[in-house]
Amino acid sequence: MLARSEPQPVAPAGPTSPADARASARRARGLLAASLFPTDRAHPALTFVAELNEATIARVRREALALRIRHRTPVTVELHYVADVAATALIATLTDLATHEVQIVTAPIGGGAASTAVPTAQPRPAAPTSESDPFGLDREFRARSIPLFRFMFERYWRIAVSGMENVPATGPTLVVANHSGAVPADAFMLATALELCHPQPRSLRVLFDKFVDALPFIGDLYRRLGGVTASFANAELLLRRGEVVGLFPEGIAGVEKLCTERYRLRPFKTGTARLSLRTGSPIVPVAIVGAEEAYPVIARLYRAGQLVGLPWIPVTPLFPVCGVAGGLPLPSKWAMHFGPPIVPPPADGRSEDERVAELTARVRAAIETSLHGLLAKRVGIFL
Repeated sequence: MLARSEPQPVAPAGPTSPADARASARRARGLLAASLFPTDRAHPALTFVAELNEATIARVRREALALRIRHRTPVTVELHYVADVAATALIATLTDLATHEVQIVTAPIGGGAASTAVPTAQPRPAAPTSESDPFGLDREFRARSIPLFRFMFERYWRIAVSGMENVPATGPTLVVANHSGAVPADAFMLATALELCHPQPRSLRVLFDKFVDALPFIGDLYRRLGGVTASFANAELLLRRGEVVGLFPEGIAGVEKLCTERYRLRPFKTGTARLSLRTGSPIVPVAIVGAEEAYPVIARLYRAGQLVGLPWIPVTPLFPVCGVAGGLPLPSKWAMHFGPPIVPPPADGRSEDERVAELTARVRAAIETSLHGLLAKRVGIFL
């Protein structure tokens, strides 16, 4: 639902405590040179050099999976690095890529001849099944979660939905909305709307901020529900797979707004428009009213947030004064409007940046207009 952690092996001579082990794995182990080859090409589709650490291994994984989907053919990844026990342990975490027909070939410098680090002996169908997902979506878990989200959608926030016919029944689509409410409940409810109200229910893949990955339990929960770590490569891969991608162009600035600033759009980032241009995917603008009042932010605690790995901690009329109970959302009345799809402008001699700026402005204007319309029809915050 919302809107992409792996255990790290520890060398025998490494740290003894779990915290030390994680810190050791995060440290760079020299440089890694990676070359990625689709089997139908003699030359690499991508080559890069970076420090050998968890972040680089994660990039290898993302790029390999993206290449596998884009070319619909097995992929070989060649990795050159200085022979080191800890470095080899990091690379060994890529073992599961074999199930996606990605072969890892290692060439440790000073460690002898090249060897295949990932077993590929087990047979696998030539193409991924409809159930396979490179980002960790657990379809059964998501289905079991629907009753809870249905209750919040239909009973608690009583969300009125209009314009759902504007969301294409098939094909890659970008669903783009205003962001608000301190806690990303709007992302969960946006995904629930597509599950419950669309004539042909579609699974929205919401992109979430990278800091969420570092939060215990939360990052894994988001992935199992269908969320994906926000990056251009991840979003492009989802669209190439024909999926519906949920985005909030205001980013974290949207949920950072104080209640006195509610429904005033922050500047839009340009990634959404660039994705649309490069993939040809239509953008469905969505206005959401009600989330601002569910978690009205009256102050932000930045230093306290940094201590627990968050950008900031919100202060609401009930939190933290009322403790855990104060974290419960208020039963505000919500409304969502899905506007007509906006197609990317064709190549007309202008630069990509110029077309991106135009498309971004059109999307922002569409959401702003719909917001004003919903607010004008509103009877009250809880009615």
